[in-house]
Amino acid sequence: MSTGEWLWTALWRYVLTAAVGVGALAGVLGATEGFADGVFSLGMRVVLVAVPLLTVGTMLVIVPLAGRRYEPPSGGPMKIRGGWMVLLVLVPALPLLLIAPHLFLILLATQLVYATCVLPCQDARATEDVLRSLADPEVPAERRAAIARAVGTLRTRPVVEALMGAAVDRDPEVAEAALETLYGIWRRDGVVGEDLLLRLPEQDREQVRALGIRVRSPW
Repeated sequence: MSTGEWLWTALWRYVLTAAVGVGALAGVLGATEGFADGVFSLGMRVVLVAVPLLTVGTMLVIVPLAGRRYEPPSGGPMKIRGGWMVLLVLVPALPLLLIAPHLFLILLATQLVYATCVLPCQDARATEDVLRSLADPEVPAERRAAIARAVGTLRTRPVVEALMGAAVDRDPEVAEAALETLYGIWRRDGVVGEDLLLRLPEQDREQVRALGIRVRSPW
């Protein structure tokens, strides 16, 4: 799934989720307040403003997450790292909690349902498939090199292990891409485990030291 496809899927799924939330709000307000006293009309006007703003805010949060689509679930209800941040877009709507608590709670429920059940993401099996492709010599070298570069934002142990294997690949294009990604990960962390460093050829070890990356003993 490309980033564009991921974002498009995330958007239309959010619109559907928000529509269900608005429908639930209409049912609650219609059943409890009635259509005649204006409360329902006021609630709908607020929702017509709030839902588009929530949609825009939610997508602004999701865009930075799109580049992490290779990451497996890290545990808990949120299926993508940082997915909890979609709740932050409700902060400007906090006054509704005092004015119309039922409205805010339904908007909150909509965001929670979206973040925990609807937000599109790749699961651990998809990640394993991607990393398996990285080690598969039958996959074209250009594709494997692209994968080596794409997973560089993750920094999880399975990803680093897969990149370590690719760094000594017989195809120089794949090996170079894997090494570049490993250097980037270690530069961001500022440290590399000695057990990992010893698995690299001597010239690559010297390159790591030249970058000023601290070597940490595994013991």
